[in-house]
Amino acid sequence: MNIVIIGGGETGYQIAAQLHRDHDVTVLDTDESRGLELASLDVRFLTGNGADPEELRRADAGTADAVIACTTNDDVNVLGCLAARGLGAQQSLAFVTRERYIEAFQPRGPMESVGLAIDRLIWPQRTLANQIVDLVRVPRAVDSGVFAGGMIRMLEYRLEPGDPFTGDTLARLELPPSVLVVGRIRDDEFTVPGGDSSLRPGDKVVFMGTADSMRELASRFSPSRRRLNVTLIGGGNVGFMVARQLHSDRNRLVIIEQDVQRAEKLALWFPRALVLRGDGTDLELLEQERLEDSDVLVAITNDDAKNLLASLLGKQLGIPKVITRVSRAQNRRLFERVGIESPLTVRRAAVQEVLNWLRLDEADHVASIEDRAEVMELVYPLDAAKGSLSTIGSPPDSLIGAILRRNRVLIPDGSTELLPGDHLFIVTGKDNAEQIEEWLGSVVERDG
Repeated sequence: MNIVIIGGGETGYQIAAQLHRDHDVTVLDTDESRGLELASLDVRFLTGNGADPEELRRADAGTADAVIACTTNDDVNVLGCLAARGLGAQQSLAFVTRERYIEAFQPRGPMESVGLAIDRLIWPQRTLANQIVDLVRVPRAVDSGVFAGGMIRMLEYRLEPGDPFTGDTLARLELPPSVLVVGRIRDDEFTVPGGDSSLRPGDKVVFMGTADSMRELASRFSPSRRRLNVTLIGGGNVGFMVARQLHSDRNRLVIIEQDVQRAEKLALWFPRALVLRGDGTDLELLEQERLEDSDVLVAITNDDAKNLLASLLGKQLGIPKVITRVSRAQNRRLFERVGIESPLTVRRAAVQEVLNWLRLDEADHVASIEDRAEVMELVYPLDAAKGSLSTIGSPPDSLIGAILRRNRVLIPDGSTELLPGDHLFIVTGKDNAEQIEEWLGSVVERDG
């Protein structure tokens, strides 16, 4: 494919890094120094404004299969996509940070009514906010995912002494019905466990199952259903979206925001919340307001250093669950190494959404598991062999965690039959897409 990326910052770099080996990629940015950062990739870099039609012509956007606009400026992204489509680009995708653009460009919305359309808009901050809220609502979970319109759920827990499911082999575990252990992280290594594998304190364990069964699983780790005490450090756009959802849950909500005017607005928007104007890294403030009584602390400013310090202070105060926003993807592993168990990167899911939109392979890459593994959704081919899982076998180094068949979810075992048209949710090691495609080819050949 011929792909033009408007914006060579961190998001543009990550997208280019995923595409440059197999596709022709051009990156257009106003900052000439971005070219040096992209020098290690096999891409063409041009200095220019992505909202300028002449610059887009120079980047050959008119003949591009896709134009992806991912600068930090919504207006540039939207104008760049509209101009690229006007020049003849096949598809366009814009990153935005404001809801008004989502509403304006929705199907049959006001922009489409006057002939202006963008094929796809991505709002990474909203995706991050939804993920944070989902984690807050499930005590003890350090990561989560929801698939098939909410019918399939994934939860990750770090096991502690006395937790359920430790000690025995997986084959002997009494899990809730329709729940599977689909992954284990031990000593920083991800494995797809077999029936003879066991779980022990310190392991991070990934479970997958139907929504109802996963609620039962969550209750085994944390049976309490009381309202939560939640502290948010940072009341910017993401903080606002998180607060709006948690406020409607009637949780006890504390918001710490340093900007005076923003704090005043937050107090008006969320009258049941306690809004404090201050620095979330001020230990004296945290102790004075007894924030050690919080069930969850969410550090959600735009500053990684502040988020890290606030998270470490929260752990020092004994807050059971700490969720941290990480703006720069390369900082995520650092946060993990110092004991922050739920570092969430705003761009990671967004980049994967771009790759899915481009349809580069047969699968949708629907979730990442700590950058060590992923969940892929693919359709079992219409001309593939029928048979039980024990006969056909799973893809190498992978596990089929769930099957969606005509709006019904099946959690498979060895006797489960695979049928053409089934949607398979496969947990697999990182960069394993090629092996899974080979597996798909092999099951087709058996019938042929």
